[in-house]
Amino acid sequence: MAKVPMDVDYIPDESNYLVDSKGLHEIELKKFLKTATQSFFKQHGLISHQLNSYNEFIRDGIQEVFSSVGEIPVKPLYDSSQYGDGEWRSASVKFGKVTFEQPKFYAGENFPTDDGDCFKDMLPRHARLQNMTYAARMKVQVNFKVYTEKMARSVGFGNENDQYVEKTVSSENNTEMIMGKLPVMVKSDLCRMKGVTEGDCDFDHGGYFIINGAEKVFVAQEQSCLKRLWLSCNPSWTASYRHTFIRKRVQVKLVDSSKIEHTGGRKVLSVKFLTEMPIWILFFALGVSSDKEVVNLIDANAEDGTVVNILRASMREADNQCENFRRRGIALSYIEQQFKTCEFPPEESVQECIDKLLLPKLVGIKQKARFLAYMVKCLLKAYTGRRKFDCRDDFRNKRLELASELLDRELRVHINHAKRRMIKVMQRDLDGDRSMNRIEHYLDCSIITNGLSRAFSTGAWSHPYKKAEKISGVVANLSRTNPLQSISEMRRTRQRVEYTGKIGGARYPHPSHWGKICFVSTPDGENCGLIKNLASTALVSTRVLEPIFDKLLDCGMEELVNDTSTSLHGKNLVFVDGELVGVCQDSASFVAELRSMRRRKELPNQVEIKRDEKQREVRIFCDAGRVLRPLLIVKNIMRIKSIKKGDYGFQSLLDNGIIELIGAEEEEDCRTAWGIEHLRSAYGGDVPMNYTHCELDMSFCLGLSAGLVPFANHNHAKRVLYQSQKHSHQAIGYSTTNPRIRVDTLTHQLYYPQKPLFRTMLSDCLGRPDCNITPFRPEFYNSQCAIVAVNVHFGYNQEDSIVMNRASAERGMFRSEHIRSYKADIYNDEAFSKPQKVEDSMKFGKIQSRVGRVECLEEDGFPYIGASLKAGDIIIGKHAESGADQSLKLKHTERGTVQRVVLSANDEGKNFGIVSLRQVRFPCLGDKFSSMHGQKGVLGFLEAQENFPFTAQGIVPDIVINPHAFPSRQTPGQLLEAALGKGIALGGNEKYATPYSTPSVEVIADQLHKAGFCRSGSERVYDGRTGEMIRTLVFMGPTCYQRLTHMAEDKVKFRNTGPVHPLTRQPVADRKRFGGVKFGEMERDCLIAHGASANLQERLFLCSDYAQMHICRKCKHTANVIQRTMGGKHKIRGPYCRYCESAEDIIKVNVPYGAKLLSQELFSMGISIKFETKLW
Repeated sequence: MAKVPMDVDYIPDESNYLVDSKGLHEIELKKFLKTATQSFFKQHGLISHQLNSYNEFIRDGIQEVFSSVGEIPVKPLYDSSQYGDGEWRSASVKFGKVTFEQPKFYAGENFPTDDGDCFKDMLPRHARLQNMTYAARMKVQVNFKVYTEKMARSVGFGNENDQYVEKTVSSENNTEMIMGKLPVMVKSDLCRMKGVTEGDCDFDHGGYFIINGAEKVFVAQEQSCLKRLWLSCNPSWTASYRHTFIRKRVQVKLVDSSKIEHTGGRKVLSVKFLTEMPIWILFFALGVSSDKEVVNLIDANAEDGTVVNILRASMREADNQCENFRRRGIALSYIEQQFKTCEFPPEESVQECIDKLLLPKLVGIKQKARFLAYMVKCLLKAYTGRRKFDCRDDFRNKRLELASELLDRELRVHINHAKRRMIKVMQRDLDGDRSMNRIEHYLDCSIITNGLSRAFSTGAWSHPYKKAEKISGVVANLSRTNPLQSISEMRRTRQRVEYTGKIGGARYPHPSHWGKICFVSTPDGENCGLIKNLASTALVSTRVLEPIFDKLLDCGMEELVNDTSTSLHGKNLVFVDGELVGVCQDSASFVAELRSMRRRKELPNQVEIKRDEKQREVRIFCDAGRVLRPLLIVKNIMRIKSIKKGDYGFQSLLDNGIIELIGAEEEEDCRTAWGIEHLRSAYGGDVPMNYTHCELDMSFCLGLSAGLVPFANHNHAKRVLYQSQKHSHQAIGYSTTNPRIRVDTLTHQLYYPQKPLFRTMLSDCLGRPDCNITPFRPEFYNSQCAIVAVNVHFGYNQEDSIVMNRASAERGMFRSEHIRSYKADIYNDEAFSKPQKVEDSMKFGKIQSRVGRVECLEEDGFPYIGASLKAGDIIIGKHAESGADQSLKLKHTERGTVQRVVLSANDEGKNFGIVSLRQVRFPCLGDKFSSMHGQKGVLGFLEAQENFPFTAQGIVPDIVINPHAFPSRQTPGQLLEAALGKGIALGGNEKYATPYSTPSVEVIADQLHKAGFCRSGSERVYDGRTGEMIRTLVFMGPTCYQRLTHMAEDKVKFRNTGPVHPLTRQPVADRKRFGGVKFGEMERDCLIAHGASANLQERLFLCSDYAQMHICRKCKHTANVIQRTMGGKHKIRGPYCRYCESAEDIIKVNVPYGAKLLSQELFSMGISIKFETKLW
């Protein structure tokens, strides 16, 4: 038997449990994995990463933001040193505890609560209907101190000349003030809907914000991890310690040094810390005593000639730059001189820079020197090929920024803005004998409120490390076409690149994406590969605040000594979040004990442990933004029996060590089986694979949209991408269960949505376990089950066209409702702060309008419910006191029946009215439909049912598609879905179409054969027109089809004559302005190829900008039509050439008005054009 590699998670004594007759069967394990996944989604849901990050911010993050500001000293504007020994006033402000109120809104004095309060509880539906921001007020404890300072002399023998600043506090005040409003994430800990049994909508999972009535959501930002050493060879060989603040960054580089004698242009080591300098000098400034000690600290391979030459060249470089640098004082003096000559000299001393800016989390200069030596060692290993460089596309080197990190960054910007404004205003009162006001007078809380609201509204967010720049794409509008689209948009990630063209491998899938990022759910076009979606069971970690240092010591770690003489050769370095904290002798037992503690609930579940045996390192991560996924622990499968039956809660499985969360870093140490059947085959074979973990299901490596596609692994990846990222987001479904308390700009609703016949593992696990009627969530399938035949039908379904049964459409198939809302607002005179002129005040009402028809309006300016409006009708009457008409009119192609009229007001003093028009849409020619396999097509013909082919059982297809759609697009999954659906409809037992574990073609064929049908799924049909039997067999079966939002009625564009542009006199471009159809170069080429010159002239000339102008045939210049005097006082008006000063031989020509305009514009520039004319 071959030798089995040992692993810390592999126990040979338990390797044969799967083939044990007394053990768990494969079917039982599969049921357990399904139940475990259901409990996972029940506990974490689909958007837990959004909610957890926001809750962590309001619980701990925002307090850290205010605490990091520290004490703010405020000095007077004048120079206090001029006062000598006199007194001068100063002040200081310090922030304390931060608390939150639940969201409220100002209802006005006329509508107080029972307690007499003018503020009422705000719910998300109030913010949507009244166009308000769903936000909570922040209250901060502020310590405001005013004191006087004067120079005093020390009293005592020998201290007569010593002076110090004496502070005398004149007033001190501790108050709790409102610092502004923070937008509240729906269903977070601050939201009033948290824990409510019945919410506004059954499909609403929360995780978004409401800003001025619009729903906004954070897009997770992919950022490079700053908590690890970064090795790079492009553009130079570097080992970087990256920090958010540029001043705290450290970079060790290998540079050429051709100026040194006897080096031959070899590489030397330099370090960039505020400025670039030889690294050997920095070592001695950190307290290293000798060159040998530095070499021992680096612990490089002394037998490698390349390494030895680099170290020798680095010593000589340091000798040439600074003599006697091995004395610490001289080394510090050299560094101080370098700091003074750098681009941005620091204000601190050299020692303060080393203590506070150089590797600030390490205590003591000896530890800083040791970590610097580690950076040199890693760089030399990479240069000599003994260590790999870090890949920027690897997900272990990335972190996702969510609400906690994004709000932290934006809030710091606005706090600093308010701080600068406060200091500026406070300094005025400190000058002279002015009395000081309360802190509320100086600290403007509207800066934070307006700044956050502006950032959410515009999407311009502060840059991670560039203060003056803003980035876009952080906040997006939440679309509500269907629930699946809404959830998918909240699970998106985005990678920022400076240039969207050639960016290396950022667009390609990376092996580390497996199980964390869906490799098909990405948009096509310029954002392909840059915008991604999380996999189905992916979680995003939050910060682990529980200290783990003592537990590391208990597991065998030795604390890092604070000296440079102790050798660590042969020991394993232990890093926590990139910081060197200790060493261990046996990394295998150390890591095994740590993982065992995590599985025993002694360590937090989100702690990630990586053992790098080759580099002799143990890396532990507790930070936020890591993508984790649950895996089954193979050696603990037998513990399933010990759990009480039915108690398969996900947290219970984590606590019992049956399932654990694995990240991209730790997954490199795992050997993961694709499924239970692979475990059985591995242990039953000759060479065991020694699996440590097992997937819950293979389909969970896909995203939410892709995991619901049946037989996705049988289709071309591009077709799965179309369905998961485009068609599933455009499919019309039932978007919400609270349409009466929502007013969206545009809404589509399908009248009769149906759940599919098939099921997938993901659809079952997403469902409610306590619901037996509907085992999965039907809102994620926005489709109807249609009988689809693969056949040609008189040429009406060529290319992507489909033919639909007219009788099916009349019975309600794919019938939908189209609701569009129109809004107009006015200022409330009572709430408006500034008095308005009487003639400028606006109000709603009905007046006779020249803009459109007002027959359907009532006296308040709004139409009555049920009124039928069409293009040209006034939908909202609005006018000024002066009589100016500002009414809102329906544009071209807009029509509908009034469904709802809403009149409301917000907390900013605006009254607004909203009118919703409802329109029932039937399938018509040109509407777009799609299957769940990316087979999109437009409706080409509505055929009568009696003309359709029918089977012997009398089954008539609803849709006929062309058979040429399958070979080129490579979507056999649709055929398998139809065959499986036919078997399910006939009572078959095979119902699952889960990707990567689908039933085989033979199983599906046997199911059809048992039901009395052909194994291929084809049937004998008869011609509906003649009644004759068609010789060929036709494939037919139930298939899920989706109606997309692209409808012909929204896109049809036609006109004969209409409005033109006032300058060019060409038709306007907008469809709603009754504009013209664009006739471009390619359309012109088509007409030329067909020889339709008369049609070409009509389209581009006669129906566009037909004009006439006069040309003088003598001088070939344009002639103007002027009024001139003829022989006395007789005046005539006609064409006249100013060049020839004659009215003879002038002709009228037909030209496009664009040509005439061009000649006039050139003439204004002093350029004259001559026209060649010829009479026909």
